[in-house]
Amino acid sequence: MSGLPTPMRSAVLEPAINTYSANHKYKQLARIVGHLRNDLHLQQPRLAMPTTAMIEHLLFNCPLSLLNGDDWQKIITDVLQYLISQLDPLKYTDDLFLRYDCDQPLFPNEELFDQQDAYLFAQTLLQQQQIDFV
Repeated sequence: MSGLPTPMRSAVLEPAINTYSANHKYKQLARIVGHLRNDLHLQQPRLAMPTTAMIEHLLFNCPLSLLNGDDWQKIITDVLQYLISQLDPLKYTDDLFLRYDCDQPLFPNEELFDQQDAYLFAQTLLQQQQIDFV
């Protein structure tokens, strides 16, 4: 690759930079949602809570366009609204959510956390966010 002229070298490397940036943004979002899950668990101990891995699986199914910008409150709100719309029991189909580490449906899974649990979690977390930031 060192033999490529500078403009071509940057064009070849650009997708890797975008991929790293996207993965970094998803991982940041997963950490934030993990902390919010822990706070929510203190207030809603009977609500089924996703594991860290399940949070990552759910978030990696969201479009990258929802992660644009630096306003994390808006990003979280947009992502939760997207998850709610896609997990809605009236619209949901098994092929909507895939595991990020393999090409298999996310639900059903070995965690006993199903689509309905994910739907309720996203709804409750969004409601909590709206209360906290009003």
